[in-house]
Amino acid sequence: MNVLARANKLLSENKLKQAEFHFKSLLEANPNQGEALFGLGRIAMRLEKYPEAVYLLQKACQRLPKVLDPLFALADAFDALQKPHYAQDILEHCCQIAPHNGEVFYRLAQHQLVYGFIEQAKQSLVRGLACPDHNVSLYLYYELAYLGPKTIDSAQIAHLHTLLRGTQNKHAKVVAHYALGKSYHGLGDKNQAFAHYRLANKLQAKLCPAFSATAFNTHIDKIKTLFNAKFIASLHDGLKASFTPVFIVGMPRCGSTLLEQMLCQHPKVASLGDSDIFNAKLMTHLSKVTGQTFPDCMADINGEMRSKLRQMYADEVAKQQLGHQYIINRLAANFEAIGAIKALFPNALFIDMRRSFYPMAWSVFTHYLDTNKAFCCDMDMLQDYYQGYDSLMQHWHQNADNSIYTQHYEQLTDKPEQALRKLCNWLDIVYTEQSLDYHKSNKAVTGLSRAQVRQPLHLGANLAYKHYELAFLGCFKRGEQTRPAHPETDPAQPAGE
Repeated sequence: MNVLARANKLLSENKLKQAEFHFKSLLEANPNQGEALFGLGRIAMRLEKYPEAVYLLQKACQRLPKVLDPLFALADAFDALQKPHYAQDILEHCCQIAPHNGEVFYRLAQHQLVYGFIEQAKQSLVRGLACPDHNVSLYLYYELAYLGPKTIDSAQIAHLHTLLRGTQNKHAKVVAHYALGKSYHGLGDKNQAFAHYRLANKLQAKLCPAFSATAFNTHIDKIKTLFNAKFIASLHDGLKASFTPVFIVGMPRCGSTLLEQMLCQHPKVASLGDSDIFNAKLMTHLSKVTGQTFPDCMADINGEMRSKLRQMYADEVAKQQLGHQYIINRLAANFEAIGAIKALFPNALFIDMRRSFYPMAWSVFTHYLDTNKAFCCDMDMLQDYYQGYDSLMQHWHQNADNSIYTQHYEQLTDKPEQALRKLCNWLDIVYTEQSLDYHKSNKAVTGLSRAQVRQPLHLGANLAYKHYELAFLGCFKRGEQTRPAHPETDPAQPAGE
């Protein structure tokens, strides 16, 4: 194995220091070694040293002008530095130098979707599909199918079937079935649509680790036991961050992106998106220090540890160049960490985003959630997960004082101004009419709803499952237990109505 191959292997194993040593040794021998500069640029990206990454990747691109991967990495680095226009220029350049490569158009479309350029994204997806067939073609079809009704015609559906038969990639097969489900739905063929949605879920479930309701409930019980009102109060040192962390929590597909974008139109509000920083960085760091996994790692936390974790979160906010008074994190799964978050940020606020169970479950069922969570593709497991979430949220409402606000998706979509005025009053900010113009914004939006939130409110979203109700309810072995346990999550009886 030569030095370059060895360095790339170490990088793939995340052995960054060893990989860096080998890449630098290559540069010492040849300062124009583009692959070594590319390797160092990727290391800088892993370490989130984005200015350094841009410098190294630009040099790599100069020495490897026709190689796409360094250009893709450079676009990612500019996006990380909040310079999307530079990233867009680079991706358009990639399309010029590789006009027959579908992946370049897929990446350009992804970027355009994030920043709300929907029509341009459609054009890029169509141009990508005109390229020779490749596994990425299935992903191009998926994105196009979910940009609106009837974006895929009968001839393209036939091509989709051909691509599906020709791929051995299991994840690509899953994506293909979701794309076919959405395409048949657009053409009004509900039997074919449901068959492909169901097959997509079954295939995806096989790729996920098993989900145990018993283990999940044990986990929830451990959280409840540790984070009682006395424990949370004992860690309340009165220290406030220079900003107010706001966490939108809930179930998957509960409407958190919609609410986030509405609130982010306010001049005092910005967002980290669906950042997993709390679990992936803060709790992972604490677990390494204590030798305990979450939630046990929080049991004996001291002042020094808390200061370190607070600074890590503040550094992430600073890295995103967010100088606003309220900083949102809309990762729905943060409902598990409310007690831990309160222990670190006494001034943190939480919005519990509630949506009626069946409409939420249908949205999960019909979308490709690129996740390894089995409960996102098995409706009985989703029900178990919902019940654990609901149980834990009741615990937080009883033990986390007045820092939790319940917002119902149905109220937000039916009477958006009234709902937002109440929420803004709770947040202690002045309601602004710009909140209802959220769909006109070109602020970055990641996640499945990035195209949906570029459109005005769609009042029929909660009724979509009704077109498939009999077949969909057959996906639940315990159908009589899936009805929401609380009237506030039933659209027939919204809370406060």
